Amino acid sequence: MIETSCAPRRGMDEMPFPHFVWQSAEPKKGSAMTKLFLEHRPNERWVLVGEGVAQCHAQLWTAWNSAARRQRRNNSLARSFDAEFLRYLSGTHHVSEAFKRAGVRNGDCSGCFLVLPAWEGAETSLPTTSGEEMLSITQQADSLAASLEAVLVGDPLECNIAGAERLGLSLDGSSGLNCDVLVGHVVSAEFNS
Repeated sequence: MIETSCAPRRGMDEMPFPHFVWQSAEPKKGSAMTKLFLEHRPNERWVLVGEGVAQCHAQLWTAWNSAARRQRRNNSLARSFDAEFLRYLSGTHHVSEAFKRAGVRNGDCSGCFLVLPAWEGAETSLPTTSGEEMLSITQQADSLAASLEAVLVGDPLECNIAGAERLGLSLDGSSGLNCDVLVGHVVSAEFNS
C-alpha cells in the first residue's frame, strides 16, 4: 500500500511542470525525430516524450522528484538525469524499456517537450520557474518545434488510457484512470524489474 499526504500532492497538482505539447501534420518516425531532437535541444534538461505519455503535473513532478532523489544519493540506475526521469515516468527498472515506452514512436503526430528543472538545491521544495525564465524557455521550445517540423499547441495535459497503457499500466474495466493511478505507476519503478 502506498500512502501519500494531501499537502505535498496538492502542491504538485497545482504547480505546472514545464512542458510544451507539440503537434505535427505528418506522422513522425520515432528514431529520426529523436535524433533531430537530440541535435537541436537547448541542453540535456530537455526531454522528448511521445503521444499521451505526459498526462498530469503530479505524474511529472513525482517522476522528477524520484529521479532527483536518486541523483542526490548517487544511486541512479540510468547514466543521466533525463534518462532516470524517463525510467520513473515509465514505471520500470529498465532504462531501455523506459525509452521504448515513453519515447516518440513511428506514427506519433504529437507529444511533449518536458523541461526538467535543476535538481541541485531543490531538496525541500519543488523548484520554481520565474516569468523571465519561462519566456526564454518558451522561445526555445518554439525554435525546437520548428526544427522538428512541428508546432506548439496549447493543449492541457489530460489522463488517457492509450497513453497509460503505452507507459505499461494495465487497467481493468473496473478501475478508472486518474492522476493518482499515474503517480502510483511512477512510484512502482522502485519495485518493478
